[in-house]
Amino acid sequence: MVLLALLLIPFLTALALMATRPTNAARGIALLSTIASLGVVLMLWYSFVPGQTWTPVQYDWVPWLGLRFVLGYDGISLLMLLLTAVVFPFIIGAGYTQKLQHPSMVNALLLFTQSFLFGVFTAQNAFLFYIFYELSLVPVFFLLLYWGGERRRAITVRFFIYTLLGGLMLLFGLAYCVMQTSPISSDFAVLQTLHLPANTQIWLFWALFLAFAIKLPIFPFHSWQPDTYTMAPLQGTMVLGGVMLKMGLYGILKFVFPIVPVGVEYWRDTVIWLSLFGALYAGIIAFRQQDLKRLVAYSSLSHVGLLCAGLFAANTYGISGSLYQAFAHAILVVSMLYIVGALKERTGTSELGAMGGLKGKLPRLAALFFLVMVNAIALPLTQSFVGEWLMFNGLWQLNGWMAFAAVATIIVGAVYMLYAYQRAMLGPDRWKMDMADAGRNDHLFLVPLIAITLVLGFYPAPILDLVNGPVQQMLSTLTALY
Repeated sequence: MVLLALLLIPFLTALALMATRPTNAARGIALLSTIASLGVVLMLWYSFVPGQTWTPVQYDWVPWLGLRFVLGYDGISLLMLLLTAVVFPFIIGAGYTQKLQHPSMVNALLLFTQSFLFGVFTAQNAFLFYIFYELSLVPVFFLLLYWGGERRRAITVRFFIYTLLGGLMLLFGLAYCVMQTSPISSDFAVLQTLHLPANTQIWLFWALFLAFAIKLPIFPFHSWQPDTYTMAPLQGTMVLGGVMLKMGLYGILKFVFPIVPVGVEYWRDTVIWLSLFGALYAGIIAFRQQDLKRLVAYSSLSHVGLLCAGLFAANTYGISGSLYQAFAHAILVVSMLYIVGALKERTGTSELGAMGGLKGKLPRLAALFFLVMVNAIALPLTQSFVGEWLMFNGLWQLNGWMAFAAVATIIVGAVYMLYAYQRAMLGPDRWKMDMADAGRNDHLFLVPLIAITLVLGFYPAPILDLVNGPVQQMLSTLTALY
């Protein structure tokens, strides 16, 4: 019942906000809901036994289709639940400084998204996963369509088409896999025991992988991402970059690796090189950006390419590092986007060419920006350093040139992040107007996120211990099936 409560807390709160339409209290109600959800996830984490898989909720729904309402979690699922629960209070909190029409509707859409994301990460049935996977896109679609920036209709439609096509491919792949079971079942536990012919696995890989490749996204399925991130309202971009792309990572681990291991082995080098090329390409493009929010969008695309490459290294270092870095990336993206919003609120622009010399006017905000930036460039004792070091080791075990390309993406990342900080904060003071430096709300938002990056950078064991059991189990299964 705890897992049902986890789904229902944000869902029922969202319904209440839509029904009552409070204006002033909407943000506070939504924030309390996300804090309650965080409390439930922390309780699950506290009682979790590493290496175990729990399925406390099991109901038959449409048995003849293999559709059952099965909720559960293992260490990887719990990490994604923790990531979602930690990030969403900050996403709701970011709205306190935003002037948006109908705040009750915005916060209701965000809470619906959180509820469906919890469903994605707890579903233990393939069709139930697919339902939550597609439902999570609906509130984001409306958030982009009605609260987005310039060209929001065209960009939102492109985002919808990309995700729809990927979702249809995933549905086809899942349906094919379910039809191979006897008796018909779409439970994860059954699908992961399938022994499909090698030739089938080679083509089925793309049917299952494509939807997750679009969601991450990786090159060349990425073209929807920069415009969508830039156009989206601040909270919408935080949801997309901080949490929703992790559905792609999670889906690969739950479906692609265990169901088509031969396909993974066959296409592994192709996917890794595409991911690394996309990471380098996005990093170079990020350096050329004049808009700070768009730079963050390309930076996220570069980081995600490295995540996917580490994952497909398919060894302990690579997978553990990718999962660890997924958490670090969520914290980083939300922090960076808040900095973008804080600067735009004070200067009226996110154009780097219009900034410069802000350190003199905003010394506390400049210091917070610097602490976020050192995590972005993965300095030692930051959270990003741990994940990237593990992924480099995983790629090195596979291929030295892949590891070299991965390191190059970090060098490029350091260049564009330091360059962005220099253009925004350093140089002569060119601003004649007075500006409010970082205040209480800014510190309440950024200091906890910075603390997470430093604590987990110094002591990463809580996250690594959480995923170690399922990662070792997955690798032993893959080794047996190759």
